[in-house]
Amino acid sequence: MNKKIMVCGGGTAGHVYPAIALIEEIKSTQPEVTLLYIGTKKGMENKFIPMMDVRFETIKAAGLTGTDNIFKKVKVYTLFLLNLAGGFFSAAKKILRFKPDLILGMGGYVCGPVLLAAVLLRHKFMLHEQNYIPGRLNKFFSRFAQKTFISFEQTINYLPVGNSRVLFSGNPVREPVREFKSIPKDYKRWGLEEGRFTLVSFGGSLGAGKLNDIIIDLCSYFKKNSDLQILLITGKRFYKQFEHIKGKIVRDDDNIILKVIPYTQQMEQIYRIADLIISRAGANTIAELAMTDVPAILIPYPYAIANHQYYNAKYLADNGRAILIQDKDLSSDLLIDNIKGLMDKENYNNLLNRKTRMNKIESEKLITRHLIGS
Repeated sequence: MNKKIMVCGGGTAGHVYPAIALIEEIKSTQPEVTLLYIGTKKGMENKFIPMMDVRFETIKAAGLTGTDNIFKKVKVYTLFLLNLAGGFFSAAKKILRFKPDLILGMGGYVCGPVLLAAVLLRHKFMLHEQNYIPGRLNKFFSRFAQKTFISFEQTINYLPVGNSRVLFSGNPVREPVREFKSIPKDYKRWGLEEGRFTLVSFGGSLGAGKLNDIIIDLCSYFKKNSDLQILLITGKRFYKQFEHIKGKIVRDDDNIILKVIPYTQQMEQIYRIADLIISRAGANTIAELAMTDVPAILIPYPYAIANHQYYNAKYLADNGRAILIQDKDLSSDLLIDNIKGLMDKENYNNLLNRKTRMNKIESEKLITRHLIGS
């Protein structure tokens, strides 16, 4: 009998990209499996999952965002409860109609209604947690899950379940990123020159204004340096602002090269040419850095729930794979000192040659085996 698997998750790249990696593996090795993906209309999944020739359906869902304003708090909780109720009944109908053998929750607020329906309908489900500190939904629903896959070994200490129901799987990475070394280095595509030290800065799928702003200071300091070039991935919401002022940041008589793009899905090509990454510390970024071994300076987003980006970054820093700078400590001088230090070959190789358990595990294969064998 052909197996049916329902996958739910989405919102940001941190939830969607690991799901894409798993779907790639399932479609490649288990073509007889029927997949149904449940997401939202507003999340990134709405764009990327249908492109994979996977049946895609949506439900209503909303998250709980923090605020000190009592009126905003009432509005947030009201919308959350209304969407939870509507999403629950919609998810229950889809479960009863599709009759999945297993449901897999990949994180994001869309999982709330789906997993609640799964619990009440007594359907088997598993979870995947991308971050070092598990999210509130995964913490709660792990009590009912057959298995919770974790991306960091230490995450087990933050889950309210026994070891037998938790498995260190790592975080699935998309096939193009796993195979990035087979791609030719193409500097010209991004307006860059071969032979320069290539620094790439990005703030995740949404961008990070603070990281973008500090690039201006870096360009000012290194403007006469003909050995350095910077590719800034601003995020779509910041791109027009930086494209407009780029000519004022780097002038024609400066030696440094600065190129600005809004966003790219083809991060495998970026990792292929990058000598150093400056970024936030979302789970997907950490997994891809561990997989590609590109040295990084990580500046965690300080307002992430439970400060999980700090712990994500600390994992790589503790393993000697990255430099961690807290957002409150970030300054142009500190960042410049670290970049200058890493442009020294010996210091650079100290980061380049370190490994972690995360990049030794084939996450997508391991999780797929458990999904199919359940």
